[in-house]
Amino acid sequence: MVFLLIAIFLAIGCSGSKTISQKQDPGEVNYRIVSLIHADANYLYHDQGEAKKANEEALKESIETARNAKKGEVFIFHQKPERKAFLFFPKKDRVFYHYRNGKLLNKGNYSPIDGGLTTEAQIYQSYSSKKDTKEYLIYFGHEIPTFKDRNYHRSMSDMNFDTEIFTNDLKKFSSHFDVTILSTCNNGNPYMMEKLKAVTDVAVASPQNLHLSYMSMEKFDLLEKNDSIPNGIFADFFAHHAYDKLSSNLSTMVTISVYWLTAFDDNLEELSNSYSEHLQKTSKKPLFTDNADCKDLNIYSEPLHFYGMTVFYKAPEFGKKANQKKHSGWGCKE
Repeated sequence: MVFLLIAIFLAIGCSGSKTISQKQDPGEVNYRIVSLIHADANYLYHDQGEAKKANEEALKESIETARNAKKGEVFIFHQKPERKAFLFFPKKDRVFYHYRNGKLLNKGNYSPIDGGLTTEAQIYQSYSSKKDTKEYLIYFGHEIPTFKDRNYHRSMSDMNFDTEIFTNDLKKFSSHFDVTILSTCNNGNPYMMEKLKAVTDVAVASPQNLHLSYMSMEKFDLLEKNDSIPNGIFADFFAHHAYDKLSSNLSTMVTISVYWLTAFDDNLEELSNSYSEHLQKTSKKPLFTDNADCKDLNIYSEPLHFYGMTVFYKAPEFGKKANQKKHSGWGCKE
């Protein structure tokens, strides 16, 4: 019986990938995009009475972006819930897509080996063209928690995921991303940005709640027109377009910030340290509560708007924040 189980385990595997479509390498690569779509949680929402899943919408847009990337290479990782075969062996439910010059080269299933992005990075390293080129990453999902959380992946409750795991695992893809986009709630916070500074030039994130309304990927088409576009300019165009689309659809607050991290000085570390101290003093570490504007907390006395920041903000149409005209661009737990 033991030998049978070992044989089954080896046949199924606990991680890795299986290519199910591969075509001839069609051409050069001038930029590279990684799209990470978390789907192992509740992403159900209703649009005019129609039930939709936000992760499926993000997948559709990622595939459309990949097909239009005639000069680029795109990796899409759909992190679907993990089911078990024979009660305890993983079934490889996650799916990856690898496009180059608008054509699907590889598609396969895989299982993660941890709560982070190790397996995704291994697949990326295995299939990506080795050309040194500009690299962009976009993450779709719920708020990445500041502290370790065993409930982020619903089907793998024993696996941790947090800001430190996320930012450290990005380095397994690349030593440096040109632009990192977090299409999540509440991750435009000092701790996340301080950790991202080591691995990305510019970051785009929301300091507050996006209500499962993801940032549009449409402005990735700028890379087809000019793949040498400066990182800050691309990020501003991307954020502005995403803000315009969200603002036209939501009556709630909409805030998207652009953080030119390489332009920030040591003030970012001080900002992050003060925020970390504030969180440590709370009686219960807040994981998924909504952020407040950091300027409304008593932990900062200095101005929070740094050189290299752009803030797109629309006040909610109702409630106590309806008359708030400005936002610092930073979100903090109270």
